[in-house]
Order: sequence, then structure tokens, then C-alpha cells
Amino acid sequence: MNAGFEAQQRELARIALTRIAEAGFVLAGSGAIREHGVIDRPTEDIDLFTMTQDNDKFAWAVGCVVTDLRESGYEVEEAQRVAQFARLKVRAVDGLQLNIDMGVDWRENDPVWLDIGPVLSVEDAVGNKIAAAYSRGEPRDYLDVDAIRRWGRFTDEELVKAAATRDNGFEVSIFVQQLEAVNRVTLRDVERYGVSSEQLDRIKERCTQWAALLRGQATPSPLSGKSQGACR
Repeated sequence: MNAGFEAQQRELARIALTRIAEAGFVLAGSGAIREHGVIDRPTEDIDLFTMTQDNDKFAWAVGCVVTDLRESGYEVEEAQRVAQFARLKVRAVDGLQLNIDMGVDWRENDPVWLDIGPVLSVEDAVGNKIAAAYSRGEPRDYLDVDAIRRWGRFTDEELVKAAATRDNGFEVSIFVQQLEAVNRVTLRDVERYGVSSEQLDRIKERCTQWAALLRGQATPSPLSGKSQGACR
């Protein structure tokens, strides 16, 4: 992944959002936290989500994205399609390929308008990312969680509360286990994001330190004080 890939990815998102903003769609996922300046790593796909549960409006939005991208010179295939979810496989003439996922998801705050178009609020974007680390713990999630903590806008307590708000089954003890699982991440898992061996070691150290602090608490309330941590 390189700067050219990122620029084209952002252009795809901008085109896709042009008409569907009126149906409540916003840029979500890692793309959202990147637009807020929290991370700078390349992302692998584009997530576009709305709170609207009108199936007809959702179908209209999918059709708009497919049409607008094709008219802009991209090949688009509907790889998966149900009432309120669509996965589009997009291919550019230069060979770039990525997925656009469209779906329905709850959000707590109003979106914000940035250069790319409507974007999930930073509070929702960050909360969703912490919740993702809790529920799936993929290698890229640890990079993002670490970057979020280093960014310093949210306390550790706020981060844990944000995840709990988005996952009714959230348990601190399980989150601790997920943080400790960072030690399973290999350099091969993350080198595509520009992470070096030394940087990965520091990310692992910070995540396991956070896990140790959470594990050592007498109550499930999260840490107070500003968080520390991450390699962009």
C-alpha cells in the first residue's frame, strides 16, 4: 500500500458519498479515524454506514454508488447483497482493487463534514474501533487502538466506556485478554501498514501494559488519566 493507493481510495470514498449522504450514509471504520487525523496507516476497504433502516432507501443508495463509480471509470461488482448490507468489489483501470461495505449501524453523535464528505464523529469512530478490538482483535485493530491512546484526546476510562456503550456484553476481563493477545501479532501481519519490528515491539509493550493496569484494578471501572501509547 502506498500514497497513490490512499489517494485513490479517498477519491473512491468521495465519489461514493456524493449522493448517498442524503440517505444518512457516512464514512466509518478506519477510514473515519484516518480522516480525523488519529491514524495515518493505509486502510484495506471503505465502510459506508447509515442509521436509516428503510430498505428502499438503502437499495437506492447502493444503486447510486454502483452507478457513480462506473460512470467514473471503475468496474463494480455486487459481491454480496442483502436488505441492509452490500459489499461492492471495485477495480480501477490501473489494477487497484478494494471492497466497499455498505450497511446499517447505530451511532451516538451527528456526523461531521470533512473534505471527503460526511464522516462519523470522532467519538463514534474511536468508540467503534475500541469495540472492534474487543470483539475481533485483528492485527490492524491493535495498531489503531495504540494510535488512539497515543493521540491523547480520550482517557483510558473514556475509551473503555465507549466500547461498553457499543457492546452490551462488554467485560473488562475479556478486553484484557484481547489486549494481551497482541503478542500473537507478527511482523508479517502488519508490515503492509509500514510498521517496523521495533515499532511492533513498542505497540505490544504498550497494549500489554494497559492490560496489566486493567487487570490490576479492584473494580471494573477503567483507568483515569490521559492515555499513552502508539506508533502511527
